[in-house]
Amino acid sequence: MRTLKRHVALATLLVLTACAAPPAEVPDTRAADAATIHALVKDWSAAAQAKDAETFVSVYAQSAVLLLEGAPDLAGVEAIREAVNGMMQDPNFDLSFEADAVKVARAGDMAYETGTYSMTMSDPEGTPSTQSGHYVVLWEKQADGSWKVVVDAPVSDPPGEAATEEAAAE
Repeated sequence: MRTLKRHVALATLLVLTACAAPPAEVPDTRAADAATIHALVKDWSAAAQAKDAETFVSVYAQSAVLLLEGAPDLAGVEAIREAVNGMMQDPNFDLSFEADAVKVARAGDMAYETGTYSMTMSDPEGTPSTQSGHYVVLWEKQADGSWKVVVDAPVSDPPGEAATEEAAAE
């Protein structure tokens, strides 16, 4: 009986030790994830250039928020779709953007992107008006492994800054 108790105690100890093993380290996929996001940004900008609203909006998560200056926040993909469809109907609409940097969290579930953009729309008189600026986009990895935008926040450069930068470059 004493031997049986020792074996039960030993078995219990082995089971508890096995259960207490540290979790396996999550593989570091940051470089691959950043490359994926860079490719998504290129396709996203190409969709804007093509005025392809559905492809453009497909990058956003269902619960995404688009923060536009001087306008209420657009919460949810349907609100974003409606606004983007309206903007792309403007005959002077032109949007291009490029990522300067993509940083992926070590956990591999979130990333942020920074970059520059240029957007042309019609002013109230119908004349093309271009604004440029910088942006921050927050990406979240979805359950299926895809990346979707959850926050999109463009920030316009101050008026005249683009002209000053162009003059300095000449």
